[in-house]
Order: sequence, then structure tokens, then C-alpha cells
Amino acid sequence: MPKDSIWAMTKKVAPMSLLLPLLSAGVSYAAYADDLSVSGWPWKIGLLVTFACFVAPLVIYMMYRRTNLLWVCGLVQSIGVFAVYFFFGVFAYFYYFMFAPLPPKVRWPGILGGIALTVYWVVLSRQSVLHTIMSTSFVEQAFDENTSDLRYRIQPGMMLFERLSKERSPFPKIYCWIALGIAPFYLILSRLLSSNFGTNGMLFALAVLGMPVSLWFVGLLVRIYLVMVSLPRQLGKQHRKPVLVAE
Repeated sequence: MPKDSIWAMTKKVAPMSLLLPLLSAGVSYAAYADDLSVSGWPWKIGLLVTFACFVAPLVIYMMYRRTNLLWVCGLVQSIGVFAVYFFFGVFAYFYYFMFAPLPPKVRWPGILGGIALTVYWVVLSRQSVLHTIMSTSFVEQAFDENTSDLRYRIQPGMMLFERLSKERSPFPKIYCWIALGIAPFYLILSRLLSSNFGTNGMLFALAVLGMPVSLWFVGLLVRIYLVMVSLPRQLGKQHRKPVLVAE
């Protein structure tokens, strides 16, 4: 019996789709609702995201089981990566500036700066991924065309993408280091300028670590979506053949 790649991907992403958002809900309840007593929204949002990230892959699997469509596998994997991003980006960083007792001169620059940096990283990652897809031999090497379909091997394909991306990336690595380094230094400065030094130290540590880690997962999410969801659908329309995961 052929391997069900969609079910395999669903089982792979299930733990991180459940555990990290659920952990964010638990810590949010203990910190923001119980200890700081500022809001119950963080843990409620965390539970909602936990439910969505855990159930959505199962629903997708039920709709497309045994089709082995690459874009469906990519969609399921994207949900798992989003769950990890939610923990580091939304819970660790944005929750801190949205709900922790901070003065407005720290809160709003933190929120707007985090949004701006995340959007910038999405744009940067998208341009880099599209450059690799359009300007290298990635598509020709990664996708095998047969009489009835096109096939893509996920692990070798992503390794090939990383190799070609490193060789042909139009963005100097210094840009990446600058983007990943802005958030921690900005947060430390914001903390020093804040008059409220009684805020939970754990939340501050999570915020410091959360933004740069979340940017990495944002880049990974953009890559997975463009390579494993958007590109297969485009190739399927061009060749009028389904794009499947190779066994």
C-alpha cells in the first residue's frame, strides 16, 4: 500500500501544534491572569490557537487523505511552524508589550517595532525565496516530471533549496544578522528606560529571546508556503498534472 504522506506529515506536526500553544496558554494564565492580574485574554487566545492548530491538520487530512498532494503536505507543515511562531513571536514577545504593566513610551514602540521588524523579515524572506525559485535550477532539479504527475522529495528538496539559496542569495548575510540582532538590544534598552522594574523577569527573558527566534520561524514559514504550497499549485496549473510527494 502506498505511503500516505499527508498522514505522516499530520503526525509529525501534531506534537508542536498542540504542546507549544498549550504551554503558552498555561503560562499566560499563571502570569497575566493570576500573578499580574492584568487580562484573561492571553490564555484564552492561547487555547483558541491550540485548538485551531491541532484540529486544522486533522480536518485537512480527512479532506485530502491518500492524495499525497504536495501543497496539502506543505499546508499542514505550515500550521505546525505557525504554532511554534505563535509561542515565540506572539506569546513571548507581543504579549509582553500588549499586556504587561509597561508605560506607553515603552509599550507602543515595542509593539510597532515588533510589527515592523516582522513585516520586514517576511518581505525579505519572500524576495530571497522567490529569487531562488526563479533564478536558479531549483525547480528543474527538485521536481521530477512523469507521464501523469510531478514528484517532489521533501527532505532532499529542502536541502537542495538551502544549497542553492546560500550560493545565489541576493541579500548579504550582514542583513540577516542585523535583523536578528535589533530586537534583543532594543528590548534591553526599553527595559532600562522603563520605570516599572517589578514586571515578571521571566516574561522579559522570553521577550528578549522570542523576537529573534520568531523571525527565524517566520522565514521558515515563508519558505515552506512558497516552495511547498504556492509553487506546486502553480506547476500543477502549468503542466496540468498533480504535484505529489515522492515516496
